[in-house]
Amino acid sequence: MRLVWALGMVAALGGCMEGAAPVSGGAGGGQGAEARKLSTGMTQAQADAVFGLDAGYERNPANWDEACVSYAYGSAEAPRYVHAVFRNGQLVRSTDGHGAICAYGAAL
Repeated sequence: MRLVWALGMVAALGGCMEGAAPVSGGAGGGQGAEARKLSTGMTQAQADAVFGLDAGYERNPANWDEACVSYAYGSAEAPRYVHAVFRNGQLVRSTDGHGAICAYGAAL
């Protein structure tokens, strides 16, 4: 388990050190400091290494190859979420400042 965690951290930090481009923002949130911790092409395991376990996961009912993962940050009194959208297992965009977890009924 430690090896998996360590490899995830190395991969996540490696992407940051290589100057990876930030993930583009989308509707409903902003490209803030939290979303910039992720980079295009990351796997969910790499994003989990950055933020810890996800707070919510929803698969797109119209496209089973796409899923939105919510990562919590902020305080318990005022939680905020990063929405990370993965397509075919790779991160395509992330936004932060959301007040609730991902829901495909809402704009992503």
